[in-house]
Amino acid sequence: MERYRITLADGSSGDEFFESDNQAILAATATNGGSSQGLDVQRYDDRGQLLPTKLPPGGHHGTRRSRTVVRQP
Repeated sequence: MERYRITLADGSSGDEFFESDNQAILAATATNGGSSQGLDVQRYDDRGQLLPTKLPPGGHHGTRRSRTVVRQP
């Protein structure tokens, strides 16, 4: 198990142990009401330094669709 620092959207934070980045991100998202917006999940390395996980700081903001305009000849 590895130790993770989870910072929620309201600014509160805490350390917990999880088996993987995915488990830490899922738990943080569930605690944050099902949203990853505003979350920051980091893992401690062997030296006690914080490393980013695959959840970007501030959470995932979704994808943006570009509008495609089809022009008729």
